[in-house]
Amino acid sequence: MGARVDRARGGPAQGASDRAYSRWAPFYDLIFDLPFHPGRLAAARAASEAAGANGKILVVGVGTGLELGLLRRDARVTGIDVSEPMLKVARDRVVRKRLAHVWDLRVLDAAAMDFADAAFDVALAPYVLSVVPDPACVLDEMWRITRPGGSMIVMNHFAAEKGLRARTEALLEGAGAWLGWHPNFPASTVTGWLDRHPEARLSAQRELAPFRLFTLLRIDKAA
Repeated sequence: MGARVDRARGGPAQGASDRAYSRWAPFYDLIFDLPFHPGRLAAARAASEAAGANGKILVVGVGTGLELGLLRRDARVTGIDVSEPMLKVARDRVVRKRLAHVWDLRVLDAAAMDFADAAFDVALAPYVLSVVPDPACVLDEMWRITRPGGSMIVMNHFAAEKGLRARTEALLEGAGAWLGWHPNFPASTVTGWLDRHPEARLSAQRELAPFRLFTLLRIDKAA
């Protein structure tokens, strides 16, 4: 098993987002592992269930690979990310933990994937939509590469509509460029996409720890 690295880059906006996101690579696991583990585990289980035995799973925004060891071991897993520093950590993790079900890790822009249509049984996007410049385009690409009868699994934070949390998220949004993500990320990004894709069926939705800040969505594609 060898992790292949291909390159595909976006424009200046994508480059800026990549640099901001890559700042976290050296200490990402230290900060973002335990607090977000319940959501990662739920997303990995949902993806594993949807894929079935020997299913092909694409992890969009695989980062340092924290989800890889949580996915079923009889799956065929590919991970993509725009950050080379993040992928280096993921490749080390694959070797260290002998994750033989991980077939491929690529440097690739989620908004411009080079996979064939319907190439995967499941597209999993854990904590990704709020860090990409064009989340609707990423959803379009995930939908394109998901086979009929397959599913998209989305785990993300969505902004509160009112109250103290909503005000806090609005204040934090100004630091989004440095953070590499958008605290004030609206749920309408996904609901609007669903409205434009009546063939997509939202089959599961639940809020998860910590503090019900994150929402897990399963979106099924008709066979």
